[in-house]
Amino acid sequence: MNNDYVDSKQRKFLIIKRLLNQEHLSYQQLSEEYYVSRSSIANDISYTKNLFSKEDLALTFDNSGTFFEGTEVQIQRIMKRIVLNQLNNGMPVSLFISEELMEKVSLGFYKALNEKQIEIPESYVQNIVVSIVLIIQRARENYFIQLDGTNQYGKFFLEFDKYPLVYGLLNELQEKDIYHFSQDEIQYLTYLIVGSGLRFFMKDKAIPFAFRGKVRFLIQKVSEGLQTDLTQDGRLEEDLVVHLYQLILRLEAQSSVVNPLIEEIKQTYPALYGVVWLFALADFCKPYQIALSDDEVGFVSIHFQAAVERVKKMHKILFVCPNGIGTSSFISAKIRRILPDVNSIETATISTLKEMDLSDVDFIISTVEVPDIEKTVVQISPMVTVKDMKRIMNHYIDLIIAREQKKLPKSEMANETKNFIAKNILFQNFSTKEATLKFLLDQQTFLNEELREQFESSVWERERLQSTYLDNGFAIPHGSPEFVEETTITILILDKPINWGNQKVDIIVLLMIKEEDTRKVESVMELVMQGIEDKNWFISKMMEVRE
Repeated sequence: MNNDYVDSKQRKFLIIKRLLNQEHLSYQQLSEEYYVSRSSIANDISYTKNLFSKEDLALTFDNSGTFFEGTEVQIQRIMKRIVLNQLNNGMPVSLFISEELMEKVSLGFYKALNEKQIEIPESYVQNIVVSIVLIIQRARENYFIQLDGTNQYGKFFLEFDKYPLVYGLLNELQEKDIYHFSQDEIQYLTYLIVGSGLRFFMKDKAIPFAFRGKVRFLIQKVSEGLQTDLTQDGRLEEDLVVHLYQLILRLEAQSSVVNPLIEEIKQTYPALYGVVWLFALADFCKPYQIALSDDEVGFVSIHFQAAVERVKKMHKILFVCPNGIGTSSFISAKIRRILPDVNSIETATISTLKEMDLSDVDFIISTVEVPDIEKTVVQISPMVTVKDMKRIMNHYIDLIIAREQKKLPKSEMANETKNFIAKNILFQNFSTKEATLKFLLDQQTFLNEELREQFESSVWERERLQSTYLDNGFAIPHGSPEFVEETTITILILDKPINWGNQKVDIIVLLMIKEEDTRKVESVMELVMQGIEDKNWFISKMMEVRE
């Protein structure tokens, strides 16, 4: 194969496309074809492996070279991830899909949505459109989706013959003679479309009560892990019920979504992401035998973070006004309009201010000068001008940002966490996941051998359900809390990385958490997420606190 010069980014995607077309490619062959060193090709293959692992897929190697052995559904999942990432970053997608076809499908699908008055979030519409384009384009190249017919989730959730609107949406494309869908393709897209616009296709109250119970339990467990009660947040429950119900349907179609904010979510809310990842996997997913991608965990984390923000409403604003109740009521109404999340606005006079307990007051707004007060004072005019409203809003934003920045810097570690892990930091060398996990489990103390066996079985069951790989070489194996006698966290740092499913791991954190000690999870997960961001810092910190 004779190739013109391509840059490294183009070369990566060309190699991926060839692998998805089921070519067997050797390092030497690629090196000669693209006129680059074998080390450059090794970097390309490493990038490809990492990309595939995001869909929990892996490349295969034999004497003929590197290749991908997967179904057409899996191939299209990889292609969709690449295309969506490129679209989100404003990059051309013509290597993987026809932009002309993309435009035709997009116009036809949006027309069908508008005619049938169906509302689906914009990001999900893009996900659906790209899926449809890939089905059409791959079919024209004689690659067809074939489902195995198990429908293990569908039989519990939906009977799709009740949703002719889905067929109507696809029929719009058929009538334009863009493509005629097979039964398998219609079934695949039905799960995907209904799983993206559930609120239109099914009323919230029709979702099974047992499913709602599982969502409530998930909220309870995450609340315990975050040490913040979110169980009374009705909006969180409703949003999660619909989101997770849709998620089940998307997974039935073996489809995934790309979360363009995933890295920002991990960096900005590390503890929350870690706690959601842990409990979403351990408690919610197990009954359904499903595995969540980082992207899906990120979307669920956004719902929880929104609830946390609602809990973190400001305590109180104190309004100082000498001009009587009429003026104070007028200004209070104006403040509430621009700061709807404020719990209370209390009014005081200058003479009463010095006698008041201001400990729960976030800041003071006053129409007069307020002397000798430690709290920040925003002085405004009695008419509350636009400039005054901007000044109040700016201080409100500054206050929120200041609260976010109060977290411990990365160089510090809470004493409780330090004491908790100091005796269980190990440095060893193993060559397999099985040997590593066996070693870690053997280090644990159980008074009851039956509980030991049950806990160890639950750890292996968790690994069977989904790899506990988190990111950047970290794995967090864990078992069922009901079999834990004493909460213990053991950290093992390996000399060399080992295979952990489709990933390489060199830091393993074994969690043994009793039900009543769930509160200890947040600080540990925050530590782990900081380590994922800076592994060298994490290792040096472990060496420092190790006893």
